[in-house]
Amino acid sequence: MRQLVPIPITSEKGVLMRTPPSQPTRPWRRLLGVAMALPLLVAGAVAAPASAAPSPAADSGSITVEGRYNTAGTGCHGSDNADGCLSWGVRVPSAIAPNSSTTVTIEADSAPGQWTWSCPSPDGDRVAGTSTFYINKGQGEPATKLADSGLGFFDHLYYNQHGDSAGSVKAVSCTPEHLSLTYEVNFNAAWDQSSYLDLDLGTTTVAPGADARSYSISPTITTSTGSLVLTPTATAHKPAASATHATVTTEAVKVDGAARDAGRFTMRARNDSTTPLSDFTVSTGRSRGQAQVTSLTCDLTAFGGEVVSAQGPAESLKVSSDKAKVPEGKEVTCQVDLTGVVGRNTVKAELAAGGQTFSSDYVDDRPVGKVAVQGSQGSI
Repeated sequence: MRQLVPIPITSEKGVLMRTPPSQPTRPWRRLLGVAMALPLLVAGAVAAPASAAPSPAADSGSITVEGRYNTAGTGCHGSDNADGCLSWGVRVPSAIAPNSSTTVTIEADSAPGQWTWSCPSPDGDRVAGTSTFYINKGQGEPATKLADSGLGFFDHLYYNQHGDSAGSVKAVSCTPEHLSLTYEVNFNAAWDQSSYLDLDLGTTTVAPGADARSYSISPTITTSTGSLVLTPTATAHKPAASATHATVTTEAVKVDGAARDAGRFTMRARNDSTTPLSDFTVSTGRSRGQAQVTSLTCDLTAFGGEVVSAQGPAESLKVSSDKAKVPEGKEVTCQVDLTGVVGRNTVKAELAAGGQTFSSDYVDDRPVGKVAVQGSQGSI
């Protein structure tokens, strides 16, 4: 059995180290949300130790770092500094420490003049962002979120009423120029299932402007498992403010008196570009389950178009924008009706324009005796 060797943590900026108090008898969680729209991503990956157990496709078996840029965020195409535009994601899979705990330490400088770390606490014991623990079900099932929390000192991933935790911040020192974060994750919380920890680290972009830009990071990541020292590099691309971009979301709609296997959801597509959105198509299609799309209807009259619709039932339906032009910040709203909704069903809602596709998955899960639906924010 390989011995886990703790790694000493050092930093030119200093590391805030405290002795955690005893675990509270009642669970406590702090949730810190970070607005995120879907970006163009370039991820840097580093291999897990050679002895790590094989992992399913949803769990790559390596620690990865990726950049995300929120094109729809306030000030993200402006001349002033703005929070929430750029964030860095670090994914830690259970393959690096199967059925055990490990600590992960991230040391990373910012890029003065381009972006700095966002440190909401005057004491420097918190970085803006979130930590989230997911369990992979496998067999094509989407990952399930077990718990989430903020990224302040001693923030815990409590996942039940007994105060059990899947991980916590053990030490953090945050300044605009440098971040040092040590996180302990307990993969035993997944009960022998494949799982992973996602850390989303917030920054402040410096005068992002309207032109296209690229941002990069080269952190040093150490783990107590196998004394790994990793130096990945990741890049986030910011498109020009005038480039085609949309954010797609879905939301369930309750219909009184509807048939037992019927469903309905609303799709919204917001134009994030300074250029009016035109010559686009909207489509919906089943990607999982037995559901059929009975109708797709979009009201484009507010944008110089018409009410456009397509009728099924079919696995997928599509409509075109015709003469409609959607101004910056405005939303296209469409209604989607379904039939044959039995078991778990996933329907993808897409807007295609300018050679790009922006989408969101709508999930309708109907196990015996229950009805559960879930919408989501979309991606490219």
